[in-house]
Amino acid sequence: MFSLHLPKRPLKGRRGFTLIELLVVIAIIAILIGLLLPAVQKIREAANRLKCTNNFKQIGLAFHNHNDTVGNLPPGWVVNTAGGAPSPGWSWGTVILPFLEQDNLYRLLNPDLNGGSGPTVNANTTIKIPGYRCPSDSGADVNALYEGYGRSNYVVNREVVGPDVNNKAAPMRIQNISDGSSNTILVGERDSVKTYGAIWPARSSVTTASFEGRPGRGINIAVPGAPPAPTTYGGDNARLGFTSLHTGGCNFLLGDGSVRFVRNSIDADQSADHAAFPAATGNFTLQNLIHPADGNTVNLN
Repeated sequence: MFSLHLPKRPLKGRRGFTLIELLVVIAIIAILIGLLLPAVQKIREAANRLKCTNNFKQIGLAFHNHNDTVGNLPPGWVVNTAGGAPSPGWSWGTVILPFLEQDNLYRLLNPDLNGGSGPTVNANTTIKIPGYRCPSDSGADVNALYEGYGRSNYVVNREVVGPDVNNKAAPMRIQNISDGSSNTILVGERDSVKTYGAIWPARSSVTTASFEGRPGRGINIAVPGAPPAPTTYGGDNARLGFTSLHTGGCNFLLGDGSVRFVRNSIDADQSADHAAFPAATGNFTLQNLIHPADGNTVNLN
């Protein structure tokens, strides 16, 4: 017997990546990450916008429950019979807390709804309330521009909830919005990056922009020099405008409880100053949405 011995083949050493191959792989990974990041950001913003929309829906339910329980919409700013006081004064953000399942906080605040006294800056008036915060805005929990009260991203249409031009209470029922509740803004957004944001507990003594929004020349008009500094409140009075960090527009709560995303391109009076109150009359879509009784037709489609 004999055995067949085949010659052994020499073992080849394992070949590693060459420098060129390694650089190509790194370049491909970088390209893929570059393509992925915008998609991730879009998904995150879509989720933020959805959460913001849900905040508006909850606020809308609170407004309607207040309307049904008390007999009118919550006041933008709680004033006394003489009007214009107190300042700081309690605002709508405090008034609707019981209708947002925030009964315990409301009891701690114990607001004077007759306008005899207003809030102070304390542990309760600086609390972060997620329902008053747009998740796209990662600003501080307190708003140093408005005396240090808790920050909010939502402001009311004062032409509906008051007080009026003389700073006197002007209670209104949803049923009495003659232009129709589906054609009238109740609440809109304001961010704290392009402009000054807002606060939830109070009407700050600094400016009514702390609780209300006005149409002016349109939405998403930034205050020059933003992010803003506590020493300036200029910018064509754009501090009173509606703004957001969503792409292309802002969320708004209408009187019927629906939430609409309004594009930056909405028709607005380009000669208007944000400080005008009531807003100038004229057949402009944004101004029409602010006025509760101008009789003009509104088309948001």
